[in-house]
Amino acid sequence: AFIVPERNPRLAHITESDIEYFRSVVGDGGLVLDKEDLVPFNTCWMGKFEGHTKVALKPRNTDQVSAIMKYCNDKRIAVVPQGGNTGLVGGSVP
Repeated sequence: AFIVPERNPRLAHITESDIEYFRSVVGDGGLVLDKEDLVPFNTCWMGKFEGHTKVALKPRNTDQVSAIMKYCNDKRIAVVPQGGNTGLVGGSVP
């Protein structure tokens, strides 16, 4: 069984307008929404931790990262940066 911490109530839930903004920044190829395609982002490589994100973004450059981070900060949307998802403590699982 996975331990699921309580969600911070001060953080926003992602809306359809947020998705459209992200699409405008990274394009369709940089936006992951399909539940099956999100499995690798939501599960640590050791299978110990499972996240619940409904969207993953794959920016291609620092300008896109900056735009995404500014938007998320302004809208109070939580961000979990993820590189290779190879950490041993589940810190990269959203």
